[in-house]
Amino acid sequence: RSTAAPSRSMSVSDVGPTGRPPTSQELYAAGRVIGYKCFDQNYEFMKCKAKDDSPTACAAEGDEVHRCVYGLFKEISTKAPKQFNLLSKCLDNEDLQPHLCKAKQEAFEGAFYAN
Repeated sequence: RSTAAPSRSMSVSDVGPTGRPPTSQELYAAGRVIGYKCFDQNYEFMKCKAKDDSPTACAAEGDEVHRCVYGLFKEISTKAPKQFNLLSKCLDNEDLQPHLCKAKQEAFEGAFYAN
């Protein structure tokens, strides 16, 4: 269980390059959608890293991954914020065990892809 006191003012819409980073439970909650929606950007980044291990060699590709993920959090905040927050809270309460939050995951993904 999370030891940090939950902030009532935290919202998925706050996630972004000029806002706050996503929490671990938010990343877990969005993980399947990120994997699908940001696949191309992640793939290009991984191809670049396979060619060059230098930390700065793939900065442009890494920036594209970040843009995609942050854009996705913005999209989540407009399409399915309630369902996403319920899934995130479930994952936090269940120690990031997604199999214990399947119904909330289905509700979130259903709402997200329906809009």
